[in-house]
Amino acid sequence: MRVKIKDFVKSNRHALILLYWLIHGIWYRLLQAFTMGRDPFPVSCAADRLIPFCEWFVIPYVLWYAEIVAVTLYLLFNNKEVFTRLYIFLFGGMFVCMTLCTVFPMYFDRTGIALYPRDNLLTDIIKLIQGIDPPTTVLPSMHVYVAIGLHIALAKDKAFSECKGAVLASAFLAAAICAATVFTKQHSVCDVLAALPLCAVFYFAAYKPKYKRLFSLLKIE
Repeated sequence: MRVKIKDFVKSNRHALILLYWLIHGIWYRLLQAFTMGRDPFPVSCAADRLIPFCEWFVIPYVLWYAEIVAVTLYLLFNNKEVFTRLYIFLFGGMFVCMTLCTVFPMYFDRTGIALYPRDNLLTDIIKLIQGIDPPTTVLPSMHVYVAIGLHIALAKDKAFSECKGAVLASAFLAAAICAATVFTKQHSVCDVLAALPLCAVFYFAAYKPKYKRLFSLLKIE
C-alpha cells in the first residue's frame, strides 16, 4: 500500500498541493471557535434585509462541497496544468480571506433579517448548517470565491469547454451558489461583492504567468 501511494505521488506531484486543505481546515475551525470572543466587526447592508430568506437555495449551497471534490478529481487526473492553476487561484485567495478575517475579526450581523419563515426539511438543513458553520470568516465570501474559481477552471479545460452545454451548466451552478449565500442568510451582499475583485486579482496571478519552474518541478508538460 505504501509503495502504491509513493508511486502515485511520484507520478502526480501536483496532488501534493492538496495538503494545504489540512492547514486551511484547522485555521478555519480556530477562527470559528474564537472570532466571536474577539469583539468582531458586524458586516451587513440594507440589501440583506430586502433579499428574502429562501430555503430552496440550500441545494446549490450544499452542492458547492460536492463540486469541489468532483472538479478537483476531474482535473487532478485529466489536466495537471489547469489543476495546478486552479489551486494557485483557490489557495491564494483563500489565504487572503483567512488572513483578513484573522487580523480583522468579523461576522455577518443578521439583526433585522427575517429567518425561517417556513418549517420544512430544507429549513432544518439550513439550521443545521448554521449551527455547524457560524457566520464568521465571512468577508470576502470564500463560498463565492471558490464557486467562481471552479467554473473558471472548468472553462479553461479544453475537453470540458468543448461541450457548451456543460460550460453553461457550470456557469449556472456557480451563479446559483453565489445567490445561495445571501438567500440562505449565510453571507451578506457585502461578502459576495468583496469576493469579485479578489477573483480578478487571482485570475491574473493563476492563469497569466507561465510558471515554468513550478511546472518543471511538478513534472507538468
